[in-house]
Amino acid sequence: MDDSEEYEVQTADDVFRTAVIFESALGLLALFLGWLIGPDARALVPKIDFGQIDWATWSPIVTGLLYGTLAAIPMLLMIAVLRRLPLESVRKLEKLSDDGMLKLLLKLGPVELLLISVCAGVGEELLFRGWLMQWLSGAPGEVGPVEIGVGLVGSSIAFGLVHPITKLYIFVASIIGLYLGVLLLLSGNLLVPIAAHAAYDAAQLMLTAREKTKSEVVDESEEA
Repeated sequence: MDDSEEYEVQTADDVFRTAVIFESALGLLALFLGWLIGPDARALVPKIDFGQIDWATWSPIVTGLLYGTLAAIPMLLMIAVLRRLPLESVRKLEKLSDDGMLKLLLKLGPVELLLISVCAGVGEELLFRGWLMQWLSGAPGEVGPVEIGVGLVGSSIAFGLVHPITKLYIFVASIIGLYLGVLLLLSGNLLVPIAAHAAYDAAQLMLTAREKTKSEVVDESEEA
């Protein structure tokens, strides 16, 4: 059985469940590694105190989510510019929405795509920025510019390598990893890269799904 036949026996719901479980597992792995060898990614997340309803307690959470969502805009603009470049590697990347698991993923509704994006933002940021970046830099403890650079670059490369869709995609994912890492360094709040990652994924998936639907409608009308 080749890859295309394997994907044909799967459904969009199967892909949804697999994506949610996989991304959630990454977050659990980060927490386990933090417990086992440190550092604990949870230390970078503002504590939620439902017993206190005041701005001082909730402002790091609210502002972190807000700034993170706004921080997705530069990433979306970068991808929009990239897609306009007359490169074969870009065209190859564009064609991926017509095949395999991504094709099934784009059949999901907005709520399901949003949920996958949130799971990806939380799971991947806990692992790559919350744990790996800190672990590579030697945190906790005294961390200098060199150690910070090693953590930032190393975690970004690892982030790119776990997105081996194409060589170009690995490079783009690594750049995005650098950007998300800088967001964490500037804010000290893991909610910022989590929100940025989730908002970026949600926007990209929903826009691509919308374009895919429009393209299919046009193709059907032309055939008719």
